[in-house]
Amino acid sequence: MTTLRLNGILGFALIVAMAASMAAGKVWVSPAAWLGDDISALIIMELRLPRTILGAAIGAGLGMAGAVMQGYLRNPLADPGIFGVSSSAALGAVTSLYFGYAAITWLLPAFALIGAGIGMGLLALLAGRSGSLILFTLAGVILSSLTGSLTSLMISLAPTPFATAEIVTWLMGALTDRSWDDVKLALPII
Repeated sequence: MTTLRLNGILGFALIVAMAASMAAGKVWVSPAAWLGDDISALIIMELRLPRTILGAAIGAGLGMAGAVMQGYLRNPLADPGIFGVSSSAALGAVTSLYFGYAAITWLLPAFALIGAGIGMGLLALLAGRSGSLILFTLAGVILSSLTGSLTSLMISLAPTPFATAEIVTWLMGALTDRSWDDVKLALPII
């Protein structure tokens, strides 16, 4: 099978999955009602379409990050979690939620990006300039373990049960109750 044909099949499957995502929910909304004037059109345009776009964009971003990491390391099994950058970003986001800074829209992503930047800096310090790929990977595993432990500590010491629930929900990831504001926030960063 040629690459072009495979890409066409996968693109078609993505469109079908996105359409099914918009139709499915607590209430099934048939495609004929998507552009009407009733509550069904409102459900599609304000709840399900942002959720679907956000899910596709997040999936594309994760796929690109994985492809870059695999190409850089020349290893098809590599992923961004190995080097501790993603767990450092999670620690930054959890810090924002822990101290209540996530109430301001741009602070949670900013904390996550700062956490990722600090993680990359620590990784560079641990691996050194002339570090081999093995040393780089081992330093990343150390960083990932450390930041994962600190994230667990912050969850355990969260000031309120609500903060704990917010942290766990954010770490697990959820596309429920997403709006166009979430799409506008996520797309430029992705």
